[in-house]
Amino acid sequence: MLALSLTAAQAAAQSADVPVMGTSVDQDQQASATDEKPATEVLVLGDAIGGGLGAGMMRLGEASGRYDVTIRFNEESGLARPEVYDWASTVPKILETSSYDVIVVMLGANDRQMIRSGNERFAFNSPGWVTAYKRQADLLIDALAGSGEKVYWVAMPPMADADYDAAMKTVSALQRERVEVRGMSFLDLRPELSAPDGSYTDSGPDDTGQTRKLRGRDGVSFFKAGNNRMGQLMLQVLDSGAAFPLAKTAKSAVTGQVPAQQAQSTERGVPLFGQLSMVGDAFTLVPEDVTANAIQLAGVGFTPLEALKAVRGMAPAGSDAEKLFRLGDAGRAPKGRADDFTVLPPTAD
Repeated sequence: MLALSLTAAQAAAQSADVPVMGTSVDQDQQASATDEKPATEVLVLGDAIGGGLGAGMMRLGEASGRYDVTIRFNEESGLARPEVYDWASTVPKILETSSYDVIVVMLGANDRQMIRSGNERFAFNSPGWVTAYKRQADLLIDALAGSGEKVYWVAMPPMADADYDAAMKTVSALQRERVEVRGMSFLDLRPELSAPDGSYTDSGPDDTGQTRKLRGRDGVSFFKAGNNRMGQLMLQVLDSGAAFPLAKTAKSAVTGQVPAQQAQSTERGVPLFGQLSMVGDAFTLVPEDVTANAIQLAGVGFTPLEALKAVRGMAPAGSDAEKLFRLGDAGRAPKGRADDFTVLPPTAD
């Protein structure tokens, strides 16, 4: 089985109601002829789910004009069976002819299986299996490190079947250990793809903020909308250069310290909101003060923080809602509006 490069046309042709599991056709991606080259070249490596992540990144990245995404995926690949497909030996060949600014890796959906090592066979998650799996992960990480590019390794998403989900958590934990030992970035998007209580859900906000089906009936695959949502989350990470979630802590320009009230809020991963008061002092509200309407929008039964998380997840990238609910940037109120708290200059009698 050969690795695949997904073209922009293939990505665009994916239907909205059919889970995306890749293709068996080997085809090189053709760069679109544009006058200006996108600023960031991204290579996405993965299995079927990783290929879907790449397709979402490609669609949204090209629409923004900031990213040129190349996808190399193999539906049946992983780390447990290098005799089926060996990523560690394939990556150097991929990088021989092309260079990238960023490499994104998403593998593991096929790794809940026996590992062969010479004449030995190791059952999933046995001590011998864990040792062999770490060895295979290290080989791939070595190949990625040799490229000199920024690497982001993405954890497996939540799965509907409890046993399979537990296995994917095991796989992701081992990957995280090996990736972080080498100083690379490991991202877990599970919270953004789960229900507010952390359980599996097949629905959620898509990249436009509309709540819809993101996952297939098998509890594993993603629809086009789900791939776009994963792609959006990944591009937000690339935009910021930080790990997800993108909580920001602002220091005082005077003291260089984080204000006590703001430090309490950012520790919980949510921003403060507000304008200047009538006397020019900072006027801020903690999230509990602004979630009443959010609860009504998100549905009954939500705690304030769960409701706020739901609203933050609905905010489209680049929108005023994202600036407010993700970054805490309320912007300046239009002059004369009820929430314009600035003081007008005195007028002469």
